[in-house]
Amino acid sequence: MEVEKIRKYVILALGVAVCLIGAALMAFGEGLLGENHAGIATVIGIVGIGLIGIAGSIIAGSSKRSSEEAKSSTGGVSNG
Repeated sequence: MEVEKIRKYVILALGVAVCLIGAALMAFGEGLLGENHAGIATVIGIVGIGLIGIAGSIIAGSSKRSSEEAKSSTGGVSNG
């Protein structure tokens, strides 16, 4: 249970890190990648955004499942 919860946030953190790497390459990548560095930096940024989106859908899906499990365990009556 705890490992799955941590795994979701690890994917989110990885996505943010990849986006930041893409942004850094866009700003300062000329020395590392040469004159035409914008293309690879853009692709890296898009991959990071995709990872963030995947993590968001995983987190949203798991919270929906846990709320459905809570409703089924209380007989459909909310505690609020």
